[in-house]
Parts: sequence; structure tokens; C-alpha cells
Amino acid sequence: MANLEKQTDEILVLQSIFDGRFRLLNGNDQYEISIDFDLNEPFYIRCNDKTAIVRRLPPFTLIIHYHDEYPSDYPPSFVLSCFYFSKSSLQNLCQKLDNYAFVKGEVCVFDWIELIRREIANELVLDKGFGEQINDPRALNGYLADNIAHIYQYLINYNAEKEEQQFRNQLQTCLICTDMISGTDCIRLYRCGHFYCQPCLNNYVQLTFNNGHFGDQVHCPQSQCQKALLPNEIKAILQDERLYERYERITLQRALQAMEDVIWCPRCQSAVLTGGKDDTLCVCHQCHFTFCKKCKELFHFQTMCPKDYIMEQMLLKKQKEMERLQREAEEKRERIRKIQEGDLAVAATLEERALAQKAIMDKKKITEAKQRVAKQPYREIVVNLAEEDQLLETILNAERVEALNTQLCPHCHVRIEKNGGCTHMRCANCYRDFTWENGEGARDPQIASLLYQFPSASSVGSIKEDLIQQSVQHSQRVDENQPQEGERKEETKFVINNKSLIGAAIVQRVKPCPNTSCKKFNVKIGEDNWIVCTGCMKQFCFSCLQSINGAQHFQRKCDRYTPFPN
Repeated sequence: MANLEKQTDEILVLQSIFDGRFRLLNGNDQYEISIDFDLNEPFYIRCNDKTAIVRRLPPFTLIIHYHDEYPSDYPPSFVLSCFYFSKSSLQNLCQKLDNYAFVKGEVCVFDWIELIRREIANELVLDKGFGEQINDPRALNGYLADNIAHIYQYLINYNAEKEEQQFRNQLQTCLICTDMISGTDCIRLYRCGHFYCQPCLNNYVQLTFNNGHFGDQVHCPQSQCQKALLPNEIKAILQDERLYERYERITLQRALQAMEDVIWCPRCQSAVLTGGKDDTLCVCHQCHFTFCKKCKELFHFQTMCPKDYIMEQMLLKKQKEMERLQREAEEKRERIRKIQEGDLAVAATLEERALAQKAIMDKKKITEAKQRVAKQPYREIVVNLAEEDQLLETILNAERVEALNTQLCPHCHVRIEKNGGCTHMRCANCYRDFTWENGEGARDPQIASLLYQFPSASSVGSIKEDLIQQSVQHSQRVDENQPQEGERKEETKFVINNKSLIGAAIVQRVKPCPNTSCKKFNVKIGEDNWIVCTGCMKQFCFSCLQSINGAQHFQRKCDRYTPFPN
């Protein structure tokens, strides 16, 4: 067979193998082949101190030129081109093709291609310090030492693009619903590579929003995967402009709230950048309002902030209480020592003195509580008998929760219970760390409450008995000469007022919903004044009973967290 016939046959075979990657350049004696590298094993690319793993590389170009002596006497001429190989690497590859054992009369181009593929090892080092010993014109590239960073990034992007293309051209199984769907209908997360169908991710993200998680708290649904979703991924998942705008707004608001040097202007609700820790002066750049960082009121120059004064008084009160407890502990140790030494008479005297002192303190607390109740303006609530037990049970549960070994998180004011371990705590709501002894929000035993002032009021039944006695005493003061017309109708409502200690403890914790069509009584649990009505789901402020929509109300008017008594 003549050389021309063998050349033509080889071209036909190569065209059938490489299809679109084969291109004739000049008649039938010159053509170009793009050699793809679909690597079976991970391929390492190293650039300075960085390393990346890829499975696909851009094509390697081989240009073949036939002459009259191929394949009878000599192999064809060739040119190698690759932009991410250095000049010296291409020249070494040209030498290996020159050294290939050519068999006269046999075509060799396909064998050359396989040789080139085998020479691509599992590592490519992009190095600035290469030397060129020869200048082979058959090695063409655009590799420059100054461009290796761009080449490194291009190879990474090329691999990601090809993998994404392959992913979309195949059927995939959603990791949530396990349905087989096209890759084009899946959403693959960038940070972790897990993929799901759009409806499943949409339901998951909206459920996450309803649970109060936004921003970096929206993680991949895969178990144990803590990679956060990107904003553009959430936008593609939701496919709802209004819902995505709400997500962006709340995420920004929470990010600003988490910044210790950002505060909200109480007049126009704009974000204000504050100064140092001791600098309380804040100036809003929107409305030019000058206010105090601590109390949110008009800035008070050269005077102590009211909040600082209250904190100072609370610290003094706590210090006195600690001193009292230390004295009691010392007296207890003294009694134990006397008993151990056999001086029972002295021990009994100390015990009687301690009991008497405790009785005096308890009586003093009750007297002070009665004095506070007497000074309060009259207030009452009218409760349906059908709802009385449920209301009292809710109040009693709130008192029990606050009586446990709990403290408020100093950052988000969520109540946290300590059931063991060291003093280091992490809030499950805002993920902030604090020390248990120094955490704000510890229960103050001096605060009037059902459990502290009335140890016997440990059940709904005992509380109702005290309230009935109060009601009977109140009814005895009604004019006995008032005419009665037949039998009284069966009472369906019960009145609780704040003129007794137990009544005041209940009334101060209960307020009706401001919605005129609801008026359901709601119980304040803890110190949070942001109430969501259990009847109509309307939001209102427990302090002023105004309807609210978001946290701006507490940054402008009322304090969100206030302890009992108000």
C-alpha cells in the first residue's frame, strides 16, 4: 500500500476516534488533535506553597504534518502545544517522541498520543526556577514565570467547570427524598459538594428560617455537615424575591446586633458606630441625635448614667447579702465545732439565735412586701373559671423555672440551666460564651415571687385556696343591706386583685392581649417583655401594652428585659 493510502486511512481512523477534537489544517497532509486527560487518579498541582487536586486537565495540542516518506521511511513532523507546561517540559516530551521506536511502514500517530498520555504523571509543579538548555521550535507554549499564579487558578476553575458539566449531564439521586432527577434540576452546594433537588432544599431552608436561623447558621442538611450555604445558593433555592429580601434584611440586622461597636439610634433606628468601651457618647449620622449608649436617652454630660447607678446599687445589695451569708456560714461552723467539743448548751444557744435571726429576716421580708403592695395602685384581672386552672398552672411553671439553678445569657437574655460541669457556659441560642459566676440574670432571692414568699403555694390547689379566702374577705365588706332578688346566678368569672401578697404576685405577671377581639391573658415568663399572644399570635410589649412589629420598639421606647417586680 502506498504512503498516501496509509496516511488517508490513518486520518479516517483518527477522525472516528477523536471526532470533534480532530481538525484538518491544510488539505490532507496537516491536522491538529486535542488530547484530553480524564485522569483515573487524583492529579496534584503544586504552585509555591499551595496544592490543589484535580481530575481533569485542559487539552494538550498535537499538530501532525505528513511528508512523502511517511510511513515508509520516517515518522511525520509534529508540533506540541500546551500553555500550562513549561518550555523545558515540552522539549523533553519532544525528545521522547523522537526516541520512540518507529517501525518503518507502520503508522505511529495514535501510539504517540498514548505515549503523551502516559507521560502525564500524577503531579504537575508550576515552578518559576526552570532552565532551558535547548531551544526546540516544536515546543510551543505561553508559559511565563510571572503567570504561574494565573495558570494555577485557571486549572482549578477548569476542573470545577468540567465536573459541574458532567454532574449536570447525568442523573442524580437527591440526598433527602432519594428521587432520581436530572443534574440540571439539582442544586449542588459549593462549600461541601452535597446536592439536593430544589423543592427539598426550599422546604429545608424555609423551616430553618422559621426556627430563627439566618446567615451562617443555615447549614447543609447533610448530617454532621456544618458548611454554611452561600447567599446566592439561598437565592436560587428560594426563588422568591420577597422572601430573599427578608432573609437579607434579618441577616444584616443580626450581624449588626452581634457587633459590639454598633448600636441602634432610639429615634430613627439607624445603625450607629460607637466608640470605646468607656465612651458612652453616640451621635446618629442620620438624624443627628446625641444619646447615651447605655440608657438610650439624651446624652447626660458629667453625670452618672441611671443604668450604672442601678447596677451599682444592685452590686451593693448583693455584697451585703454575701456578707450575711458568710456570717451565717461562720455561725454554723461555730455550732458544729461546739457540738464536736461537747458544749451542747452553747451550741443550742447559737442554734436558737440563728433560728430567731432567720425568723426576723423572714418577717422583715413579708413586711416589706406588704408595704410595697399597699403602695401599688389598685389593679385586678377577671378570669373565666374555665381558664383559671390553666392560667395558674402557667404562672406556677414560670415560677418553678426561675427558681431552678438558672441564669440569663448576658447577650441574648435566654434563660439557661446549669446541671453540672465547669463554669464555662455556651448559649444554645446566640452561641456566645460566658462564665457562670459572672453571668447576668441570676435569680435574686429578694424578688417577691410565689415560690420565695409563699413556700406553701406549691400547687394550683393551694394557690386557689388562698385566692378564695381573699375573695371571701372582700365579699364580707359588701353592704349587707343591699336587697337580694332571688337566687344568685352561678358565678362564671373570678376576680384577682393586687391587694394581697399572692394576688399581687399573680397580677404583676399577667396582662391581657391589646387586640380588642382577643383580650386573652398572657403570662410573662422570665424578664422578656416581648410577648406573642397565645390566642391571636399578635406581638405586644408587656410594659406598655402597645402592639409591636420587631425589636425596634425596645430600642426606641421600652426596655426589653425588666425583672420582677416592675
